[in-house]
Amino acid sequence: MKREIAAKYRFVIGFVGMVMIFWGCTNDINDLGKNLLLPGDLVQVRNYSEKNIKAYTVSDGNQRTDEPGYNLLGTFNDPLFGKSTADFACQFRLSAYPDSLKAISKNPVIDSLVLVLLYKEVYGDTLTPQQLKVYELGSDMDVDQKYYQDIDLKSMSKGELVGAKNYIPKFKLFFDSLATTPTPGSTKATPKDLKIQEIRIKLDQKLITKLMSADSLTWSDNDKFIKYFKGLYIEAGDLTQGGSVMKINTLAPGSNMAIHYHTNKTDSLTYIYNINESCARVSRFAHDYSKTAFAAHLDKTDVQDNLIYVQTTGGLRTKILIPDLETWKDSTDFAINKAELVFQVDSTITDLTKLLPPEQLVFSAIGVDKDGNEIKYLPSDYTFSSVYYGGTYNSKDKTYRFNIANHLQEVIDGKKGKENLGFYLATSQPSATFRRVVLKGATSETGIKLEIAYSKIK
Repeated sequence: MKREIAAKYRFVIGFVGMVMIFWGCTNDINDLGKNLLLPGDLVQVRNYSEKNIKAYTVSDGNQRTDEPGYNLLGTFNDPLFGKSTADFACQFRLSAYPDSLKAISKNPVIDSLVLVLLYKEVYGDTLTPQQLKVYELGSDMDVDQKYYQDIDLKSMSKGELVGAKNYIPKFKLFFDSLATTPTPGSTKATPKDLKIQEIRIKLDQKLITKLMSADSLTWSDNDKFIKYFKGLYIEAGDLTQGGSVMKINTLAPGSNMAIHYHTNKTDSLTYIYNINESCARVSRFAHDYSKTAFAAHLDKTDVQDNLIYVQTTGGLRTKILIPDLETWKDSTDFAINKAELVFQVDSTITDLTKLLPPEQLVFSAIGVDKDGNEIKYLPSDYTFSSVYYGGTYNSKDKTYRFNIANHLQEVIDGKKGKENLGFYLATSQPSATFRRVVLKGATSETGIKLEIAYSKIK
């Protein structure tokens, strides 16, 4: 019977909720809308702060890393998150296809073969040299195949160095106060990086010899060329301290492999091997948390820490449990008007101007598939509006906020597939950018806040 009453007055409840949200509190908000109800009925609007929240730092899932928007490169010893390593492999395609033989003379004098990688973002320090190593791939990669972060790219290479460089990442901040249209978000206090940097690695003569030994049939067709030259693996060497991760724009026009040559008639000619969307590009990520403060409790749900950790590149996420939602489930006379979940960034142990937090976090619900396997899905609030759903970093109060009112209502109503199995808090763009953040845990003084405003039929 209660379920029928709740359905009958859903409009009234929603109206009262909207009044509460948009016009704020009145002298007696519980009196709002009374004249719309039948005699003997009453809608009460109440606020509730959920205190029983549990949060645990766990390993993120094995992320898919083929054809990302950006490839990551470097080794970074984070004082809080341990060691992370990111490197990648990619294919190259002929330019001037199908007339590649005409683009380069039959008897050139080769000056050099150079791998050029462009980047604009560095996460970490700009003092420690990165030990970059380049290997020729010995195994095929398929642009249509799925690859994941634990792929052993080194085993796919021929194992013999064809290039190496100790490279110190560069990062130049610039603010032009005279610019007519300055870079969005760039101020004197927080300038933006406007300069694209490049890594140039000179490649070995034996690779030049191989490329120039290709027959005319190989030079005439990209598919045949990729079978002949399978690509390069760019490895980030090990570092015991410091370091950084660079965000490589492999698809930028300036990222390529170039043969520089001359002939008797003309000097300083260049032939480009392109990296484009038709090339397989696969990243590898590895993490070592053995020396971190949270290592002892990682992936365990028996002890809560005061801090929780979230990281891209298939690193870390947080498992959230709100067990008391079950106590609402048998009450069919509730309508959730607003439910805001707030996570507070810990700014005391991280310089947020140097190690930026993720721009966006993702709050997913946990479910099970038909075979009983754990799955995750976005709350229906996201489908309603990604802006309403939230999750964007607020630099003013250093929080991430999510609105999950509709999801909570579905849990209370017992909607199939919306069981209260918990949630995951993770980063967006896990394979194309390097970010991490430390948040206040549920047992900290700040805690994790879930503020609920609801209407109750009496």
